Amino acid sequence: MKFYPVYYFTLACPTIERTLEKIDQYVEKANVRGIQIDMPSGDPYGETDMVKAMMAKCISDYNGNYDAYMDAIRSIRKKHENLEIHVVVYPDVVERIGIEKFTEFCKEISAFTVRIAGTEVYENYISYLDTHGVITSDCINYAMPEEDIKRCCNTKGIIHMRTKRKTEAPNRGLETWEQRLNYVREHGVTARIFATADMKTAQDLINARDAGADGVYVGNVLMNLWDDEEALWKLLGEMQDTIIDD
Repeated sequence: MKFYPVYYFTLACPTIERTLEKIDQYVEKANVRGIQIDMPSGDPYGETDMVKAMMAKCISDYNGNYDAYMDAIRSIRKKHENLEIHVVVYPDVVERIGIEKFTEFCKEISAFTVRIAGTEVYENYISYLDTHGVITSDCINYAMPEEDIKRCCNTKGIIHMRTKRKTEAPNRGLETWEQRLNYVREHGVTARIFATADMKTAQDLINARDAGADGVYVGNVLMNLWDDEEALWKLLGEMQDTIIDD
């Protein structure tokens, strides 16, 4: 069994320079092996208030210059050759950059996976990325809709399996991580599955790990601690302690 966390960064928290500094520290101090990074969206409807505010400030500060955002991520790859870079963006980001340019960028930085976030499936973008050699990921929501499971049977990248949202009820009585993971495996999902959303403590990671998840995506809980160094490194260390290598 192999299990490890990937840590989320919004690109300007509160500046690009601060974000790049923190990524360096995560890698050098805690031996983090994977990050999930986005570029600011003009409509980040699924994000927390903090992330929405950071994205709005970044767009204002850089006048929506997506070349600057891509250059920042290029600098991460140049400095950390072995770091897994998981890219997540909203559709409007791809629209602003252009699917062809965005695809070449993802290939240039050797993106580990790419996910286009949102409530709709942007099949034209996903198809273009897939056919041009970029590995894309997908999501199974807590309510476990059949269309999510069927679609994810064809996913080559990582499946994001969400924890419970207030607006969602368990489907078919599948409430626990173990029940849900076993169900999708039995129904043909073969890609690696990472738990996502509300991964706030080391115990949250352990619960997903022990149920059979391949990893987790840790959201902005650590970014909220950037001004409290002691608490930041304590929590990050505890999360890193959950890693299992083959």
